[in-house]
Amino acid sequence: MSIESANRFLEAVAYDEALRSKFEGVSSPEDFLRITEQLGYSFTTDELMAIAKEQSQGVTVRRSTGVWKWLRSVKWV
Repeated sequence: MSIESANRFLEAVAYDEALRSKFEGVSSPEDFLRITEQLGYSFTTDELMAIAKEQSQGVTVRRSTGVWKWLRSVKWV
């Protein structure tokens, strides 16, 4: 498990709608992590949250599009 893997995952889902669609119907953090592991990523929800928090520092206006909107819609925490 690593922050580097979580960072790579966020970079990938930011640009790949097909990848984001693999998480449709996810109903728990366990399901979310199971899918990410099947895709070759290894991290905890805490590590993913740390990356999201780090990349959101200093942001005053949040866009309602992109990977951040997607993260808010998927049950990963």
